[in-house]
Amino acid sequence: MYNFTKSLCVILLLILTFAGCKDDKEIEPKNALMHDGREFEISKGLLIHLGEYPEGESGHVLFLSSDGVKIRESGGHIDSIYGIGHGIYFELISATGNALDEGEYTFDNDFTIEVKTFFDSYVVFNSDFATEDGEYYALNEGKLTVKKDGPNYILDIDCIERNGKHVTAHYKGPLTFYDEE
Repeated sequence: MYNFTKSLCVILLLILTFAGCKDDKEIEPKNALMHDGREFEISKGLLIHLGEYPEGESGHVLFLSSDGVKIRESGGHIDSIYGIGHGIYFELISATGNALDEGEYTFDNDFTIEVKTFFDSYVVFNSDFATEDGEYYALNEGKLTVKKDGPNYILDIDCIERNGKHVTAHYKGPLTFYDEE
């Protein structure tokens, strides 16, 4: 009887030990844009090089959008953007001409054109990109955090739009690059 009780205790202890172990995998947030309690899917990203700025810095447009937003290109350049959907747009400064530098970019009210700043940024919801109809909000402050994971970017956005409401977003995926210099 003693051996049976001892074996039962060992088995119970093992069960409790393994049951208490949890999976430490980090849950990846989904690619989405949040505004005023509403969630909007984002599925793709563009990085558009606009050219060199003084002191060797590069001007870029970062544009994240939903699947309904389409890009028409001609000869490797963007001809037009059309379709219906959602998007977030940043004009920003990076030290690199063909990529985004990792780190935190901050909103630049004074247009200092310094590396890791952004300006002239906005978010649109339920927009017809051909007619420019839809909800449009200029971004007035905030930050954009950029990380790289192989060929993918991990972008986290926390901004305030003109009406004082938060705009947050997460995107993990590749950025299609266009050199429009």
